[in-house]
Amino acid sequence: MTREKTPIHVFIDESGNLDFGGKGTDHFVLSAFLTTDPAACGRGLMDLRYEFMGRGLGDQIPFHAAYNSVGTRKRVIESMCARGTHQCWVHSIWCDKHLAHRSKHSPEVFYALLGGALAKYMLMSLGGTYSPIVMMFDSTLSSKQRGAFLKAVKPALNQLDVEYRIMFSPVKEDPCGQVADFHAWALFRSLESKDHAWKESLPHVTSEFNIFRYGHTRYW
Repeated sequence: MTREKTPIHVFIDESGNLDFGGKGTDHFVLSAFLTTDPAACGRGLMDLRYEFMGRGLGDQIPFHAAYNSVGTRKRVIESMCARGTHQCWVHSIWCDKHLAHRSKHSPEVFYALLGGALAKYMLMSLGGTYSPIVMMFDSTLSSKQRGAFLKAVKPALNQLDVEYRIMFSPVKEDPCGQVADFHAWALFRSLESKDHAWKESLPHVTSEFNIFRYGHTRYW
């Protein structure tokens, strides 16, 4: 008898910018929040959203770590799920952008590089256990960035021989997408500003991978 596989939902968000030069951030992060029960994971943040609406705090909605007040960030983190009866965890890819070769500096090429690396890193942990894999990316990506990203991600998914769905949607409007946003921002802040407190306060099991860990030449 064939064992039925468990669906898994993946919400991906970023922190840092795609500029290489004076206004460019030193680091770039892509974080994937994976959950077998997005409704359970998002319940606490949905409750908090309605609480904030009732209190006239609409300027703090949707929750977005970079723009929320310190108090709101703390409430968001307190409202995140704590892995009850479901599975959820976070995988992140990051890099020091100064180590990216000049041939990788166009937004499409750079984003595809990190997206492909995240897909491979993330899917190694999934094996063939979960199906379908439902992946949600931010709809703010340009058409060129989407095309390059899909070109990098699909081969990794095809190797698993499982069903998958890829969607582009406003990730930060979804409570699970907001979890991905907070993890990406907290890791970015830890790397960029050496402020580790927010990263350490998040409740989920996490892993991270530096794709330029063996790099030494700085190109800008």
